[in-house]
Amino acid sequence: MNVLHLITSLNRGGAENHLTCLIRGQLEKKINIFVVYLKGDGYWVNYLKSIGVKVLKLKEYNFFSQISVIKKIIKINNINIVHAHLPHMEILGFASLLGNKNLKFIITKHVDNDYFGGSQIKKNSIISSIISLGIYSRVNKIIAISNSVKKFLIKNSFINIKNKIKVIYYGLDKFYIDKCLSNNRTKFKPKSKLTFCFIGRLVKQKQVDQLILSFNNFYKKIEDHENKYGLLIVGSGPEKKMLINYSNELGINDKITWKNFTDDVGSIFQEIDVFCINSSFEGLGLVMLEAMAYSKPIIGPDISAIPEVIKNNINGLTVKAGDTNEYTDAMIKLTNDQKRDLLSRNSYKILKENFNFDVMISKVSAIYNEKNL
Repeated sequence: MNVLHLITSLNRGGAENHLTCLIRGQLEKKINIFVVYLKGDGYWVNYLKSIGVKVLKLKEYNFFSQISVIKKIIKINNINIVHAHLPHMEILGFASLLGNKNLKFIITKHVDNDYFGGSQIKKNSIISSIISLGIYSRVNKIIAISNSVKKFLIKNSFINIKNKIKVIYYGLDKFYIDKCLSNNRTKFKPKSKLTFCFIGRLVKQKQVDQLILSFNNFYKKIEDHENKYGLLIVGSGPEKKMLINYSNELGINDKITWKNFTDDVGSIFQEIDVFCINSSFEGLGLVMLEAMAYSKPIIGPDISAIPEVIKNNINGLTVKAGDTNEYTDAMIKLTNDQKRDLLSRNSYKILKENFNFDVMISKVSAIYNEKNL
């Protein structure tokens, strides 16, 4: 079987990281893999080539030339399945397959948002629904990475796509956890005895300003906090300067440690105590699975797919979205060593049960091999 994966970038991000895991599993099943991407720093390119994957970047081509190149790749390599990830490549894949009904066309939806919102702003436009009408009519199967994504797609589609959607959670393999998350170059030791941590892009969607406010309120409420509690924020992005200024205005910046983006998040996870997420929406949130791989309890809002990952009072605490006081209370609860240890033990267990790598590979393979798509 020859599979062509289309993805917007090969940067280090949720969809891209997931694709590398998927590809490893597919190579084990003797599937020939080809990857085409459009832009970015190509973080994963050399790695993919090293494991025998053919990779091509299309940035220098215009849209119609891109279609022509993809068609040639399909023909020359006898592609059986085109599998598209992320909005732009769904459109490009659809356009490349116009007039070709023989090839299977699979798309994976990585976020509960429309074509124009991406992972930045929550949107739901009629134009996006019209675009999806054509794509969903042609596509053989839609893989939703969470039930939240599935519900969003069904609700906002002009046609009935229930039978075309299959929910398949991300799965992390041992190689990703052991080799891709940590290279042991980061020597990070928290200043505090108990460290709350956020890791991610510093963009509006992540609502890190609310997290900082919650931590500020935490410090006002907690007793005996001298050098005991700290907040680590790891990431880069357009919001960083504003967030630092905001923490200074609150008078809490001396309790916050700032680190730029690093690909060595495993070394960070080894040293922190509680992982914090506060997104306004998430398709699934791969970083939460990464935290669970290191047995960390998680605090997060009860929106999108976050409750599918965080089981309240089992492997973390969910709070009402936008409620900084409730988030503060969750932080206070997790200063209790026994409570935190219990949630930590459950975290890795739930990862292996609900976000199993072998299950993910098996379910995707079943879709590829389904004859009546």
